[in-house]
Amino acid sequence: MRFSSSRSAPVLGVAALLILTGCSEDAAELIDRDAASVAEALGTGDFAEVELRSGSSEELSDGVENLHEPLDGLSPEVTVGEIEVDEPEDDSPQPPTATVELHHSWDLESLGVEDDAWEYETEATFIYSEDAEVWQLDAGPEIIYPGYRGYEAVGLSTVPAQRGRIMDDDGTAMVYDRDVLRIGIDKTQLSDGVPDEETQREAAEQLAELVDIDAEGYAETVLAHGDEAFVEAIVHRRDSDAVTAAELEAIPGAFAHEDQMPLAESADFAPLLLGRVGPVTAEHLEENPALMAGDSIGLGGLQSIHDEQLRGTPGISIEMDGRTVFSRDAESGEDLETAMNPRMQDLAQEIVDDQDVPASLVAIRPSDGGILAAASHSPDGGQIEHATQSTYAPGSTFKVVSSLAMLRDGLTPDSEVSCPNTTVVNGQEFGNVPGYPEEYVGTIPFRDAVAVSCNTLFATSSDDVTSEEVAQAALDLGLDNEVGIGVPAIKGSVPEDSEDNLHAANLFGQGEVEASTLGMATVAASIGAGHTVHPHLAVPEEPREGDGLTEQEAEDLLTLMTDTTDFGTLETMESVPGEHVYAKTGTAEVGSGDDAYAHTWVIAVQGDLAVAIFLEEGEFGGSTNGPLLHEFLSGAHDILGS
Repeated sequence: MRFSSSRSAPVLGVAALLILTGCSEDAAELIDRDAASVAEALGTGDFAEVELRSGSSEELSDGVENLHEPLDGLSPEVTVGEIEVDEPEDDSPQPPTATVELHHSWDLESLGVEDDAWEYETEATFIYSEDAEVWQLDAGPEIIYPGYRGYEAVGLSTVPAQRGRIMDDDGTAMVYDRDVLRIGIDKTQLSDGVPDEETQREAAEQLAELVDIDAEGYAETVLAHGDEAFVEAIVHRRDSDAVTAAELEAIPGAFAHEDQMPLAESADFAPLLLGRVGPVTAEHLEENPALMAGDSIGLGGLQSIHDEQLRGTPGISIEMDGRTVFSRDAESGEDLETAMNPRMQDLAQEIVDDQDVPASLVAIRPSDGGILAAASHSPDGGQIEHATQSTYAPGSTFKVVSSLAMLRDGLTPDSEVSCPNTTVVNGQEFGNVPGYPEEYVGTIPFRDAVAVSCNTLFATSSDDVTSEEVAQAALDLGLDNEVGIGVPAIKGSVPEDSEDNLHAANLFGQGEVEASTLGMATVAASIGAGHTVHPHLAVPEEPREGDGLTEQEAEDLLTLMTDTTDFGTLETMESVPGEHVYAKTGTAEVGSGDDAYAHTWVIAVQGDLAVAIFLEEGEFGGSTNGPLLHEFLSGAHDILGS
């Protein structure tokens, strides 16, 4: 008489007591142990400790390696399932046998597959040896994968996900896949056989000179690749005429592959803000095991910061002898919403690009904090987004920040204040700018002192307001580096502990205070909105609104900025179409003696638009930046309407 006894051991190495009639109690316990050993060996490929009835440990180890190696060396977790023991009758010469179910689960997260696993079942047969008192494995490579013979060709292929687009403020894609040419050297076309080093170097240097990249560096890169490699030199837009087909044909091995990659409308459209997409490097693979060689990743700007959202999940396929044994479809990345207005960005970029010195312009919509434009220009072609990451002394534009602290100390826009030609603080003399109008020397309304930019009033106010109060006013006007915009950004630096002369200088935007163009545009936006604004380039999940600035305080600050365009330093704004322009200019002295020059600024609010314009070197905020503000506001009126 024969019978079966079956049970389940769902967790690796967990034993359940099984008493068999024809074999010892120890044998019942040993089946759990020996089954667990086989499960472990299937994960590691080491069968040295497994008792075999047939086959060889080398055959099984080779079969495991053949399967694991193409999968980037991954190993499955193998657990013991149901164990069915078949015990012969007492007088039978046949030994007891056991059938063990094995569950294989491959965690594919390191291959970019999340929340899914490759799972399957195999079955192992054991025969009990009475003499050795051990269960011996009687199975071949089929315990590794159903029907597996141990030598089948195993392959892994991935399919990149469709990358999400970067959208503008109107919901239209600004960055999406566009046709490109990947230009490089195809080493298989250099010669009939293996190209020699001289041939490779000469071709690489010719191509590098044609596309204007480092010739020596590119030549070394070409030499470092295999004999059948295509070594990319540069990527050009498909419609670019920078390199002609004839020029490429004249260089041995030069070739252009057609492809697509996420791009904006033009190469100079906010390149540092948007970032770009490029191939995964060794450093990326080390930082993120889920990436794979050949993947693309965001490099800089929005593409980098929001890469996980935009990149999506690649598809994956595991094949065995040409038969697909596991597949997962690619999941497209999600689009990224931004506040950018392309026409406003183009206008801002055109204005700053016309300058002979580093310049930047930021425009914000006060009602929701959306950054409509952020443009930077560096004649030396630097890779810093000056508009959002570089800080400078803000000059008299900072007086609106100090004015908030002074209003909180008891002043009103109509308060009478003293504005002498010069004043002394702690032994240091402070004066007004050359050409300061004599009619505004003496006792004048606070609003007039701001309109004509009286330095001495603010310097002497260092006795009335503290550095801490000024720093708080700056935070309440949005100069808060803790709240991001969706890309790396710095709004400013306003110390809480400046004293004496430095504190006096801080109050009119010199000393130790610094701000970026983004920061001063944020100050203007908060005043225009009537509450603290935390601007954004990438649209946040929840609307953001601060509560440090009151509506009345914002109204008073607008009053202080009113006369700048009525009779102050920006009278030319009267001809700008649309609502009244509230503004403040600024000039910050830099250097000394023959090396002295000035940073020039202007900030403005017109309706639901706040603007800051900065030039690293200019004459005065009014004379240098005023015309640029006029041009931008006039153009913005045409774009946005009244």
